[in-house]
Amino acid sequence: MRRIGRAVAWLLVLSALFAPLLANDVPLVARAGGAWYFPAFRSYLGATSQAPDGAPWKQWWLGLSDDSTDWAVMPPIPNGPQERFAGRINAAPQLMVHYLGNDDSGRDLLVRLLHGGLTALWIALGSVVLAAGIGVPLGAIAGYRGGVVDALVSALVQLFLCFPPFFFVLAVMTFLQRSLSAVVVVLGALYWVSFARIVRGELLRLRDQEFVLCAEHLGVSPTRVLVRHALPAARGPILVNAMFVAASAIVVEATLSFLGLGPGLDVVSWGGLLQQGKDNAHLGAWHLWLFPCATLVTTIAALHTVLSPAKTGLEETPRLRSSPSP
Repeated sequence: MRRIGRAVAWLLVLSALFAPLLANDVPLVARAGGAWYFPAFRSYLGATSQAPDGAPWKQWWLGLSDDSTDWAVMPPIPNGPQERFAGRINAAPQLMVHYLGNDDSGRDLLVRLLHGGLTALWIALGSVVLAAGIGVPLGAIAGYRGGVVDALVSALVQLFLCFPPFFFVLAVMTFLQRSLSAVVVVLGALYWVSFARIVRGELLRLRDQEFVLCAEHLGVSPTRVLVRHALPAARGPILVNAMFVAASAIVVEATLSFLGLGPGLDVVSWGGLLQQGKDNAHLGAWHLWLFPCATLVTTIAALHTVLSPAKTGLEETPRLRSSPSP
């Protein structure tokens, strides 16, 4: 099961990461007027561009003649996440054209799912990095030093635990400008507590282990003991918690987008696609809720099974390091 989960997780991550190169209405590379263009790669930076004649890239590509010296390489699916097909409103899946159908504006659902995966990837990665960057150092210092520092960090953790997580996010997002970075900041501020609690508990256990005491008696500085000896022994629980935080962040962002409080209309989100499915379910547009729901459920299930004890070190016991260097 874990092997299947890891394979599915990697497939989802890679398809999301390379979404602008797999499905887009701009070329991967184009040669026009003697100049080189890479518009699909520029989309990672949020930059948009037009063809040299001022027309959209896809219109320029479709207008190329066989004897033209200009050329372009389009993505495997030459449709953009915001591109509308007037005759395909709420259209059902069609092989070799629109594999998962179209939404209520005629946009390709498969393309939007891929680009929504990129949004979910940035949300998960940003939230984990920010939460771990805050929670791991605080939890490590509290658990290793104890005393007043531990009391202060524990009090701060208890303060944040007083707020119901989902209502905390709703309240903060109501006053913030809707953007991808705002969602990441809110989720990072929410989930650092879980990292701090886990790391603190691990350091309380590890600081009395023989390999830590040996390093301290040999004169190794507390910072080096913490960074080079204690924290690596706690990597298993940290990695497992990171997977849970990533899955939870994706669910919270999808919920916010479903409620209209997500990163904005210009950002493709699985929650926004689910909202479209809900609004058009009575019209028989089953594909608008089925495929986004299946994608979200599969992603969460894969993240919950991606790590095994052998990979995280949860079954390992710390060994005495015979000659730690100061």
